Amino acid sequence: MTNNSLFRPILPLAIALLSGCNGGDNPRGEDREDSKAPSYTVTGQLNDTGIELCAAPDTNQQPCPQSALPAQDAETGRDLQAAKGLLTKQGGGIAGFDWTKLDTNGDVMPVQDQEWNNDGNEAEGTRWSCVRDNVTGLTWEIRESDPDHPRYSGHVFRWWLDDAKFNGGFADMNNSGRCSFATCDLQTYVTWVNATGLCGASDWRIPSVAELSSIAVLSKVMPAVDTSYFPDIEITQVRFFTNQSLARDPSRAWYVYFTDASASFTNKGDASHVRLVRGGQP
Repeated sequence: MTNNSLFRPILPLAIALLSGCNGGDNPRGEDREDSKAPSYTVTGQLNDTGIELCAAPDTNQQPCPQSALPAQDAETGRDLQAAKGLLTKQGGGIAGFDWTKLDTNGDVMPVQDQEWNNDGNEAEGTRWSCVRDNVTGLTWEIRESDPDHPRYSGHVFRWWLDDAKFNGGFADMNNSGRCSFATCDLQTYVTWVNATGLCGASDWRIPSVAELSSIAVLSKVMPAVDTSYFPDIEITQVRFFTNQSLARDPSRAWYVYFTDASASFTNKGDASHVRLVRGGQP
């Protein structure tokens, strides 16, 4: 496996700037006339980082402010508003994040405050199928806990999408992956999920680096995510593919690593986990 970490957790907003340049490793997101990369209209807002404490010169996780290190992340934004009790949310979530659990039909679940239970059910609020991000407007798939289910969280897929604007002209047709399908690749999984109408929708897709990074909580590690809403991720299941090929070497693709919310790239044949996304804030 090739693993060259370029982005560390201190740069979440820099990653977010990549949303207009899917398919490249150009950190400035500059347009190129010869680029065939798709573009997305950003209609929602950006999530904050989830960092609520400050760093002192010789330690971290300290109260804010710190006179020796002024103007830190935790002193601005939605996270600060949430810490002060000034942030109104549609749903719930850690720090400035705002999530809503959805049932298998895509409806808001009446019970939102229960913990996930592998043997639970939607009526009691102890299982859910999707999570809506009320800040970005995106809706995220929640994977299943049953190893025999096609959407089992432990399944991994090699990187392949039918659309040439994503695959960069490189087709890695090896047999890596572990899943319930004859072919364990991203496109097979996306096609199957859309055919089943998960949460009442058929427009599920692989997320971009910016989209997938938007659910990361930088104040948490292993995993760096709000597990009260994303309970389907474990320490051993932290590398998630995005829809972006590496521009200078399309045999590789970008992923987000939820141990520490960093983003990097690996060979497309290095089977990884996947979390589908759909929609956007109207």
